[in-house]
Amino acid sequence: MYANRMQYVIFYQGKHVVEKLKTLPVDIAFISEKQGYVVCYADKEQETQLKKQLKDVKGFKHFGTSQTFDPNLNF
Repeated sequence: MYANRMQYVIFYQGKHVVEKLKTLPVDIAFISEKQGYVVCYADKEQETQLKKQLKDVKGFKHFGTSQTFDPNLNF
């Protein structure tokens, strides 16, 4: 079974975004509290839903795909 997953970087300020991400269907790979970003994996089909849910969270700055992600790898 092939999962169409992407790696995303979410920039934030404060702890409200991290609290919200823990309730969403994402796999958090790394949290940098000092620099204010989270690296996570999620299904590509859920990208628009994640953006909609995060835009209303206090402290959310930016949501985008990671530049280190390799689409040739299947897992």
